Amino acid sequence: MAKIGQALFIFADFTCATRLRCFTLSAMAPGRKLFLTHAGELAHLLVTAIARDAMAMAFVRGYADRHDRRKVVANVERLREMESRISREALLLIAAEVRRLLPRAFGLSHNAPSEDLALCDVFFAEFLEALGRALEWPLAEAGTEALAFRKDLETYTKWRERHPLHQGARTASGADSPFSDRCAILLDSAMMDQARQAAGEFQSDLLRLGTRIFGQLGGRPSQPRPSSGTKARTTDTRGRGRAVRDGNKNALSERKPAKRASGSRRH
Repeated sequence: MAKIGQALFIFADFTCATRLRCFTLSAMAPGRKLFLTHAGELAHLLVTAIARDAMAMAFVRGYADRHDRRKVVANVERLREMESRISREALLLIAAEVRRLLPRAFGLSHNAPSEDLALCDVFFAEFLEALGRALEWPLAEAGTEALAFRKDLETYTKWRERHPLHQGARTASGADSPFSDRCAILLDSAMMDQARQAAGEFQSDLLRLGTRIFGQLGGRPSQPRPSSGTKARTTDTRGRGRAVRDGNKNALSERKPAKRASGSRRH
């Protein structure tokens, strides 16, 4: 089982007869059930938000506009390459955060028995495999890309373990995060301090995004409450309904005597 955490892109299949699978169904935080299928959903949501919905592109263009650095976005081919590589760094950052949050999500402490923590390794391995599929690496390059991703992820994971509460570009001790440095080099190497500061702000946004998306997995859907506008429309509709019914009653009461009068004239 220890090898599962190291085999980054190997799918792990379990039946309910195994201890881990049964543990998956029972050891959850209150009000939350996290299953192996959520790993693929998490990968899809993150890739969609960062790459396909152009979150990284918006960051680059926003930086160029804010600091009047049109040169950064002048070359279309370079811009696409920059977006792709910054998106990759963003996913590495959030993947390290997901790994850190997994024990708590499964109701475990960080010093839990290794056989229990192995459940986190299973989920994380499936998450990374799904991440590779979502990134659509060319088949001939998938193995190389996976190994490179794993190597870079180790750097992010070690940094996140040292600074679990860190959000911005620098910790209180002044240690740089790998994301702020790498992103700054890709973004605007001629203005490193300025680019690093912008990358630190983007890093905070990414960590909040990753924590929010991960925290919503397996949660109980809340029942939507009707808005005040809906209540007002409902009340108004009911009022109109009563008015129509009252009007119909009045009309009927007026017509009934007329019928009796016409009948008496026939006699």
